[in-house]
Amino acid sequence: MKVKYILLITIFLTSTFFAQDSTKSQAYKSTRADNIYPLIKVKAPSYPLMTAYILQRYAAEGDPFALHEMGLRFLLGKGFPKDTIKAVQYIQRAADKNLTAAVYNYAIMMENGIGTDWNPFNAFKNAEYAAENGMHEAQFFYGIFFTDNLVVNRDYNEAYKWFSKAAEADYQPAIDAKKKMEENGLIVLADSSGKIDLAFSEVDSTSEGSSAIFNPDFELDFFDFESGDETSVEKLRKLYKQNYSELKSSLGINKITDSSQVMDTSGSSLVEFAAMKGSPEGLMILAKDYELGISRKKDLVKSVQSYIKAYRLGAMKAVEYILKHTRDEKFFDLLKKEADANNPDAMYVWAGLTALGFDYSLSSEQALDLLDRAGNLDHSYSLIEEGLCYYNGTLVEKDREKAYSYWERASKLGSAEAAIRLAFASLIQNPELNREENISFLTKTANEGAVLAQSALGYCYENGIGLKQNKSKASRFYRSAANRGSEVAYNSLKRMYDAIRPEDEQFVIFEQQ
Repeated sequence: MKVKYILLITIFLTSTFFAQDSTKSQAYKSTRADNIYPLIKVKAPSYPLMTAYILQRYAAEGDPFALHEMGLRFLLGKGFPKDTIKAVQYIQRAADKNLTAAVYNYAIMMENGIGTDWNPFNAFKNAEYAAENGMHEAQFFYGIFFTDNLVVNRDYNEAYKWFSKAAEADYQPAIDAKKKMEENGLIVLADSSGKIDLAFSEVDSTSEGSSAIFNPDFELDFFDFESGDETSVEKLRKLYKQNYSELKSSLGINKITDSSQVMDTSGSSLVEFAAMKGSPEGLMILAKDYELGISRKKDLVKSVQSYIKAYRLGAMKAVEYILKHTRDEKFFDLLKKEADANNPDAMYVWAGLTALGFDYSLSSEQALDLLDRAGNLDHSYSLIEEGLCYYNGTLVEKDREKAYSYWERASKLGSAEAAIRLAFASLIQNPELNREENISFLTKTANEGAVLAQSALGYCYENGIGLKQNKSKASRFYRSAANRGSEVAYNSLKRMYDAIRPEDEQFVIFEQQ
């Protein structure tokens, strides 16, 4: 149990704003879901039309095309009972005979843990072979590995080279990726002769601030309300009019189980729903709305409160806006006035600004007292923070039972974050107690945009807590949370890679300064 609690510290129960880490995650901006890289059927003599008996005979003779076809049939349940273990065995045998499509498919299966252990390093090696043999799907897949610092060191030049090769074969994902790199200044299309110069324009592929090609702006484009020709007001109104499904995706929402939780079909209502569930994207937009007074009454205290919550969940862009307000003396006059008038939002904000180092007029103990006052007024955010203080023993004597009592109060007030923390803590303490209920709740809230729930499910899959151990699914949940800014999820993801990292020199990741 002690080991579990040590590991637990690396997740999120300990994430109080009295000890915030502002380091950026470097995770690749994609979940790498199974369907992004579909398995490929190789062009061969009419094996797909052969009877199972004849196909088995050729496979027994070691024909690579027959072995590959057998693997696909077992994988898809076409003519044979569906069996991923047998599928990967046949496909691996075909790959061992250097059938390029089989090598690629074997890489996909290892990357996603389909019928075999999750092993992105072996997937990389197999993808390299298939890419060098001219398979455009593999060239794109291989290029992806160079967009983060998990398997090999990030190298945008190398990624662009392989995307370009695949794009020459009119492979649309590679065309889109190549275009995205060019649009975001990751390469320079220099030279008057038209030759592509792969020197970087403004982005250093090893720098702390760089991130992945599919979303080079770490905090997502719609968080930047200041740049460009449009005003902040115009940008926010345009965002609220965005296609509903597109806005859901931008907010990290996969599925809303109970549509009645969303007041109406407006963008503003969807943003508020996402923010309540623990979406850093939703909190950022809500904060800007309170700041500008577009669909809500202007309220700078509520605005900064939402920025603080978004920052704690990984939205580093929030720092810029918090600083903007805290540099204005009038804001602190307003904050102190509201706190003196027993406004719990103001108490939480002042405590948060103190704990995060944006204000030094209060001591940590005074900040904690503000949280206590706000908590006594049933302010759920403050109750969560007080619970974290007791869970960690920060400024108070460690008392996890008392921590849970604070979270239970916040949960009863409707806090999804508090309920997520309780469900996860329950699984850690006793995985079988209310297991289905806790896992179902974490899955539901993860689908609704809660980044904490994604991290929790990643941990459960990684360690087989309440769920069958599945490293591939764990990596996908961690990656999804890391893509949205969770430093904790990124560190967990990196830890998973490091645990199986080969000693080969090509897989040594250089530490970033």
